[in-house]
Amino acid sequence: MIIQAELRRKQSEYEGEACVVDKVIELPAQRFRQFSRALLADYDFIAENKNAIRHDDGDRHCLLILDAEGTDGFLVDPQGYNYARYSAFVPNARSLLTPDMSIDHSYLSPAEPWRDESRDEMLLMTLHVNEKPDYTLVLPADEKYLDAVKAYLDIDVFADVMLRDIRFKVPYIGELICDTDCPAVEDYNDFAEALEGIWQKDGMLLTYAAVLDAEKPETLRGALELLQNLDNYQRIVDTYGYGQQRLQETLGLDDEAVRELEGYMDFEKYGTDCMENDHVVETEFGRLRRLESPFPEQTQGQQMFQ
Repeated sequence: MIIQAELRRKQSEYEGEACVVDKVIELPAQRFRQFSRALLADYDFIAENKNAIRHDDGDRHCLLILDAEGTDGFLVDPQGYNYARYSAFVPNARSLLTPDMSIDHSYLSPAEPWRDESRDEMLLMTLHVNEKPDYTLVLPADEKYLDAVKAYLDIDVFADVMLRDIRFKVPYIGELICDTDCPAVEDYNDFAEALEGIWQKDGMLLTYAAVLDAEKPETLRGALELLQNLDNYQRIVDTYGYGQQRLQETLGLDDEAVRELEGYMDFEKYGTDCMENDHVVETEFGRLRRLESPFPEQTQGQQMFQ
């Protein structure tokens, strides 16, 4: 036999007080567990029912919070706040209910989670849980939204769900990323946040696509590391401009000096020679240079600029 109880050391007398239950609220099991582990957090079921508690000079009035799949509960006197300012665990609380007491079941079917729609939708994925309707998760997302999704699906961690139909906002990016490491929702969210960071930057998506095509990462984490290190890559738009850029870098020339050399120097030929020396590679999305630790002259699956 196991009884959950809070024992106090060397308690000389029982100091309980009479509590009047003004309302009984039932929570899904997962949410009840969450509540029991964080009693001092704000909760909608307390905020929306704190005014149902009467106040008088005699007995203390409370809410009774029940586990929908268990027998235990908590007495809660929020004192006008949105959290359990005063609380007491009540084992087998359900057995104490009298026939005339009604139970508020409205919190058993949580509303579908709402996300911050001001953010771009980098990824969409379908989450499947047995005996639950499939849910479309939108990433990137903040912790509050992800917690609401877990409560909606009645799960503790996203490892309990099956990921289906993962769609990238940029399809060609998704096609270049392997999923051999079976990434978790949290991994996809980290990636979506990083992708969101370059979304409005000119040419960065094509540069990233070229990097994926050249580097061919084997995992989502590898793809994320490349995304976070895009400053180490340059996608070359035209040979002539690259020749001008490399001459500036080599000789320390300013823009005016380079303009004065136009007509006297073959920047196209110089750019071609520099690309060969810089080990620039051809990708489906353009020519790519790796700044630190340049690409080797020959790498399987890559073609050097010709």
